[in-house]
Amino acid sequence: MHNLNLDAIEQSAVKAQREPDSLRQHVELAGDWQNDQGQPQFRAMIPYPQGSVEFTADFPPPLGGSGAAPSPLAYCFWGGLACYAMTFATEAARAGVDVRALHGTVEADVDMSRSLGTSNNPPVEEIRWTLQVASDASAETIEQLKRLADDRCPGAYCIRNPINLVTAVLA
Repeated sequence: MHNLNLDAIEQSAVKAQREPDSLRQHVELAGDWQNDQGQPQFRAMIPYPQGSVEFTADFPPPLGGSGAAPSPLAYCFWGGLACYAMTFATEAARAGVDVRALHGTVEADVDMSRSLGTSNNPPVEEIRWTLQVASDASAETIEQLKRLADDRCPGAYCIRNPINLVTAVLA
């Protein structure tokens, strides 16, 4: 349902009840700075179960990039929205709610002044995710699915809760 393998989801949930660590997944991604003028500044091959895809990122021109690729924040914003929309669709499928279409939009106002060292303003004060859902489900059902997505979406959790960040620069 909804391009989701519900059997795999339910099997994973049952397994997680028996073996809580079974769904812990280590993620390690790496990329390289690119020195070629006018090319995206950062490049990585991102693996996934059936292959890999190239991601490139470039700062916008006010921050010294050429704008030759999406900014790093665009990936963060889009990834969060994708996670939220996918969580909503998953919860709808698990509840047997038909969703004919699902469109997501992310909005944020970005203040680049901190990146340039000219202020202490937060770069982003608010991120807005909006889902447009085409379904015959009642407004109450859609609201319940929203609450489940709000609670269960890993992207929403990461944004709403402080997460320990450990940085290192090796020479």
